[in-house]
Amino acid sequence: MNAKMRPAAPLLRRATLVRRATLVRRATLVRRATLGAAVWLTALAGPLVAQTADDYTLPVVKRYFMVQADARCHLLDEATSRALKAGYLQARNDALRAGLSMSYLSPWLARARDAAARTACDSPQLTTEVETAKNGFRRYMAVPHLDLNSGRADWAANRAYGDDVVWRLVQYQNTDKVDMALGVFGSLHTNSFSLMAHFKDGTHPYAARLMVRNTDMMPTGLIDRTPYDLTRQMPRGFSDVGSLSFMASGMSDLQADLHPGVKTNLAGFTVTGQYAGTRPAEDAIRFDFPSRAWIAIAKLDPREDIVVEFSTDDGPVYGRFEVGDFVTGLTYVALPSAYTNNHVNTAG
Repeated sequence: MNAKMRPAAPLLRRATLVRRATLVRRATLVRRATLGAAVWLTALAGPLVAQTADDYTLPVVKRYFMVQADARCHLLDEATSRALKAGYLQARNDALRAGLSMSYLSPWLARARDAAARTACDSPQLTTEVETAKNGFRRYMAVPHLDLNSGRADWAANRAYGDDVVWRLVQYQNTDKVDMALGVFGSLHTNSFSLMAHFKDGTHPYAARLMVRNTDMMPTGLIDRTPYDLTRQMPRGFSDVGSLSFMASGMSDLQADLHPGVKTNLAGFTVTGQYAGTRPAEDAIRFDFPSRAWIAIAKLDPREDIVVEFSTDDGPVYGRFEVGDFVTGLTYVALPSAYTNNHVNTAG
């Protein structure tokens, strides 16, 4: 070996160690998200798990194994089964955000699917897993709020006070040009897929459409790390040909909550001792999108964006929202419980 090339090996080892340390640090952040690890990460003994490569692959494999076993053996009721699938998507998203790829995960998923196909539906191990899943689901449904943080954007889910008309699932985008909120708005019984926005220069759009990558036309999406803001140019990775469009069906003016809440104690003080008070609602314009867009969003990489195009007198204006863990939050909001008879409105 050329002596000049030898220092590369320690550098590569050092880079590998740095990457692993970064993944560990990120793990402490992403694991605060939904369907906490203790709920679904029950022991699946045997070679399948013993050979799993890392802490991000492990929860993906375990949850996918249970999804496949449940699909074949019908072990869980519908609500618990849906929550389990959402938990698998959450674990998969964590792995993708940590730098793994679907090409890396696919062999592990195939191994989990094969193991589930070979496992007897009445095996003691699987029966234990089912009971653990059921108990975990009951604890999970007692949680009134869920914060889904990707490290770049947040989805906040809310099941508290089911009859109140509030954001049930929301991502806020706040810049010096606009305050925006996108998500599910209403009560747990009656709600809509809505966007609300306040343009600080007084702009008043007269129409809006939601743009989602068409996975049939463009199998791979662009992960855009530029700061979120309004633009006059269509964001990179989007086009009329390569995107699905969902036109807003309604438009109205209202007062709306367009900022994330500040965490305070009962007296209204933050952890730093500052008084936060209550942020007043803002004048906003509201657009409602068809819920069939959710199917298209569910096919996307959690790191990519969806785009809202506003039609204004001066031409189109574009805003971006991260896909993130939208589907997991949506499942959480839509799941029934002993205390509510809620459902997410799927009309349109």
